[in-house]
Amino acid sequence: MMVFVRFVLVGGSFSLGYAVITAGLIGFAAAPPLPTSVVVYLLCIPAAFWAQWRIAFRADRQAKGALWIYAATQIGSLAVISAITTRFVTRVFWADTLLFVATAGMAAVASFLICRYILFRTQAPDGR
Repeated sequence: MMVFVRFVLVGGSFSLGYAVITAGLIGFAAAPPLPTSVVVYLLCIPAAFWAQWRIAFRADRQAKGALWIYAATQIGSLAVISAITTRFVTRVFWADTLLFVATAGMAAVASFLICRYILFRTQAPDGR
């Protein structure tokens, strides 16, 4: 159960950061929605991988090619998120923030399952 709580805290922090930065760049700097969403999301991938590995799952090892699998998963999620958000972006900061948080949250569910059962399969001594 604790691994899920840590995953939510780590993933939630990255999702919130992604949402606020993206919505801020679009709303306040008039940045174009699609490229902004893509660039911010891609910049989060390496740091999020490290945080999930070391903080959330506390794995002492990872599956072969874990970073590449994680990146591919995130890029697939990015494609879905970008397709949804660019169609519904309003350029209103709070509405767009909620939109980005919701779509990133859906992607997080898939990420948890892949991280838990494929990338970081090792279990803690208590069976988590």
